[in-house]
Amino acid sequence: MLELRRQTADDQALIDAFRDGDDAAFARIHERHHAALERYARKVLGRGSEHAEDVVQEAMLRASRALRRDDRHIELRPWLYRLTRNCALDELARVRTDSVNVDDAEEWGALRAPAASEPDAVVESRGNVRDLLGDLAGLPAQQRHALLRREVDGVSHAALADELGVSPQATKNLVHRARTNLVKQRDARSSDCEAVRGDLLEAHDEGRRASAATYRHLTTCADCRHFRAGLRATRRAAAILMPMPLMVVAVGLLTGKAAAVTAKGAMVKSAATAAAGVAVTAGAVGVGVQVFGPGEPAPQSATSRALPAGELAKGKQVPAGTAMVRKTVALGRSGAPTVTLPCPAGTRVADLIGARGASASYVRGTVVGVSHSATVLVQPRPGSQTTSAVVTVLCKRPDRTGSIVAGRPQGHAAGGVTLHVKVRSAELFQRPGGAAVGSVRLGQPVRTGGAARHGWRKVTTDTGETGWVRTRVVG
Repeated sequence: MLELRRQTADDQALIDAFRDGDDAAFARIHERHHAALERYARKVLGRGSEHAEDVVQEAMLRASRALRRDDRHIELRPWLYRLTRNCALDELARVRTDSVNVDDAEEWGALRAPAASEPDAVVESRGNVRDLLGDLAGLPAQQRHALLRREVDGVSHAALADELGVSPQATKNLVHRARTNLVKQRDARSSDCEAVRGDLLEAHDEGRRASAATYRHLTTCADCRHFRAGLRATRRAAAILMPMPLMVVAVGLLTGKAAAVTAKGAMVKSAATAAAGVAVTAGAVGVGVQVFGPGEPAPQSATSRALPAGELAKGKQVPAGTAMVRKTVALGRSGAPTVTLPCPAGTRVADLIGARGASASYVRGTVVGVSHSATVLVQPRPGSQTTSAVVTVLCKRPDRTGSIVAGRPQGHAAGGVTLHVKVRSAELFQRPGGAAVGSVRLGQPVRTGGAARHGWRKVTTDTGETGWVRTRVVG
């Protein structure tokens, strides 16, 4: 640290001398920093580039002009890195836009922009950079300093040990731990929210702490932090339940025969009926959750592509392979509550029927056609005075292709191969690189007819939409 402060002071002295007319001062600035800047330029330009030295020379030329343009204070080292980066990006742009001999371009392939310059790739790359900067900021100060000095400046472990006042072996340990922590943080960020919430539920039930990976994920996922906060209110909410109905429901959940309870009276019969509604083929799914399975009367009307006729009237029988799961949620003033509704065994989340008396939406991590339970955020409608809402989710058993859509749309069953979407969501394009005409979601089955073009595939979704997607989207 002392060495770094001394270097900064020396840089400022050279800047002052150069502004006073001493050209040799800038030569010393160049001599001091050009090697590190060239290493940085090579990383930006990519391996094999022969223009790193030219980029640094251009950056130094811009620096010399700017330093004598005004007397503003400049932190020389980071400023030179920024100038070098800008010059390197200008060089990359120049290479991309250089003219290409059409006669030498093999099937016009040389005229196509690199895949890394595609909009989705650029957005993903920028997101990765933001995530990396956030992860670096979360490292302990010494680990962060050691890693950046090694990776960016190329400082030896001996020089780094002198800066930090520790042994070279200690600096190696610092760099190793920093790299390990970055990898763990990246893995935690990509963890499936459903698995994280499952771990939180188990830890909550067992009265223990969740795993370290779960807590790393919580630092990057606001939805999962909100879910954990909701768990803490579970016991307070359970305290308002009457002991007698709780006992009857528990008997019904354990035996599946709540009607056999020997207690008499209308209240006991009502509780027994509710318990029987919970203990459908899926078994116990939780207090207050109702499951209406195949053949039972639907508790409300529903419209969904997962239903055979596209809709189901209230009181009509629930179709085979389908279930309606619902729960009443209290709407307080402390914020929008979330509710998790588990689907019966063998079924997956097919649709959100809605929340009577409020608006509802899936919490990030719930994937239609993939998730076995739906976590729903419930919000009162503006101006509404309602204090509760009934949330209903439609669950369905997927067909052999993995689709939860009822029937087979035109074109989906004809020829080709069935693949599945591998990413959380992606756009469906009218033609490669053209206008978007729809979207596909994680796990959704699509049919391919063999049409492919330079990293694109033509597909037909299980909902009957036809378009082009990137090859990497399906598999």
